[in-house]
Amino acid sequence: MNEAVTALAGQLERDLSAYPAIARVFGEVLAIWPEHQRYIAKSFAGRADAVWDTTEALAQAALVLVGDRLPQIVENYRWTCDRLREEELHFHRTGEYRLKTFAEADAEVYANAAYMEQYVDGLLMSQLLWFNHAASCEFFLSTAPRLLPAGARMLEIGPGHGLMTYLALRDFQLGSAVAWDISPVSIEQTRHALAKLGREDVEFGVRDLMAVRPGEDLFDFVVLSEVLEHVEDPKQALRQVRGLLRDDGLLFVNVPINSPSPDHLYLMKSVEDARALLEDTGFAIVDQGVFPSQGLSLEKALRNQATVSICLFGRKS
Repeated sequence: MNEAVTALAGQLERDLSAYPAIARVFGEVLAIWPEHQRYIAKSFAGRADAVWDTTEALAQAALVLVGDRLPQIVENYRWTCDRLREEELHFHRTGEYRLKTFAEADAEVYANAAYMEQYVDGLLMSQLLWFNHAASCEFFLSTAPRLLPAGARMLEIGPGHGLMTYLALRDFQLGSAVAWDISPVSIEQTRHALAKLGREDVEFGVRDLMAVRPGEDLFDFVVLSEVLEHVEDPKQALRQVRGLLRDDGLLFVNVPINSPSPDHLYLMKSVEDARALLEDTGFAIVDQGVFPSQGLSLEKALRNQATVSICLFGRKS
């Protein structure tokens, strides 16, 4: 363990030998971007034991996915943070996200292969380094099992690196898991990632949620994690999801408020805004988790317009 990691462990009052994957990521980040230590210290200082454990699981999975590319992944994480700061400056100056339409996001981000490679790598690191992302994942893992029956059929829409599906298969006694994305390239990347993590028991589909007919396919559990902020009309997306759930089915949504990013389109500014997405589209909220970035208090995060991840479990009302 290098001196910077040892110093950070002392600052956090944690024995990082119990978290070897986290320690390895710390070492690479601090070697490449030592100035980021202050942010990491704030992000990890308030993590409960359960969040540390979830973070270690995320770090283990990330290390499997990146292999010997960890230094490049960290460089891309730094690049991604620079892009996010640019969006934050625009947001705090104007009170709006810079892009408004999917066509704009597609032209600037999704259709730019070089941009996407760096951006996707950076987002992978954010899953464990940012408090709100790791805490949201822990809430998902600790809450869903008491709300789901054994043998549930799960669908994740927009699965990204596949980490949520991977962890759900590990922990939830699912009967089956399905992953959909509108992009053939993205779904192949998810397939490859899950195969590297040892999960080849997932059914994949290139599907446009907006084109699926109600009742065409039915699921016990639908997951939309960090998806709705990327669409122009999230309420219509949720109406479509409602048609995919069995009558007693469960929905999980993770959506950020005040979260400017290069491809975020739909701005929510309060917890109530996020809850209204579900309540206005025929869902009753059965559990909720609210996780401000860097472990800030909700009051301070809202006052500073800092990102807050809102996690909601809902059933048809």
